[in-house]
Amino acid sequence: MNEKRYFAGIDIGGTNIKFGIFDNTGTIVYREQKPTMSEKGPQALLHLVTNIGERLLYYAADEEYDIRHIGVGSPGAVNSQTGQVIGPCPNIEGWTGTQIGTALYDRLNVPIHVDNDVNAMALAEYRFGAAQQMTNVVCLTVGTGIGGAFIYDGKILHGSNYTGGELGHMTINFDGPECACGNNGCLEAYCSSKHILQRVITMLDGAFTPVFKDVLKSDIENLTIKKLFAANKRGDKVAAEVIAETAAYLGIGLAGIVNLLNPETVVIGGGITDGGGRFVELVSTELKRHAFSSATENLKVVKASLGNDAGFIGAGLLGETV
Repeated sequence: MNEKRYFAGIDIGGTNIKFGIFDNTGTIVYREQKPTMSEKGPQALLHLVTNIGERLLYYAADEEYDIRHIGVGSPGAVNSQTGQVIGPCPNIEGWTGTQIGTALYDRLNVPIHVDNDVNAMALAEYRFGAAQQMTNVVCLTVGTGIGGAFIYDGKILHGSNYTGGELGHMTINFDGPECACGNNGCLEAYCSSKHILQRVITMLDGAFTPVFKDVLKSDIENLTIKKLFAANKRGDKVAAEVIAETAAYLGIGLAGIVNLLNPETVVIGGGITDGGGRFVELVSTELKRHAFSSATENLKVVKASLGNDAGFIGAGLLGETV
């Protein structure tokens, strides 16, 4: 019988930091989250992450869980050998250059493994979630930003400078809207939650449809992704059009990736997939419309199954043999 092992992980998001402890069957024994509060600056955020690491170790000690390392998933390209954020991180200002690994090790005195947050999510879905038994997987998260990751022959594909998988900043229209990264027409400039909601506001053009008037209580400030899907569920045409348009943009972007990498599975996660409305199925239809039929013949396009836990689970698995 396999020895029971416990893992601790921290998932740094644009809005919240999720963290927890789980065992080698994927069973979560502790989970919590705190607001990222990135507006306070990178040093304050790093201090918060370090305090969270300390909290995890205290909890593990109280429960007599043997935690051999802590894993951290961070936005932006991350040098997984040094634990430093080396690439752009548009949704957390000033985060690029942060030495997460060194800072946590100096304070906590346990091995620290750091990687991109979507790489961590992909690892979790590969080990315990929607991509089990697969060896070549593309993962995409749709939320505050758009993140991507590739697992090739069972290993995370980092690229030559740890920037592999940046699907969100792939240009799908060179003349498109400006993205937070400074380029124009990135996938993120069309499909992040901020831009999805902005298209709703533009289409409503200062007037509410009857459904949106009811759902939003006549106040546009109440608009969220959840409210958008609620309006769609009640048959609102504006909501349906925005959701279909978002799925089309994602499908077009993913079609090029599928032609390039020919994965077995595309896993889509993030807050927008929780809204229902057959969103993942719409993306799948658009993807298969634009990609080569030979590349999509056996392709599965599925919703991530681990939800908000995937990031910290995958982070906890960093440094382990997959």
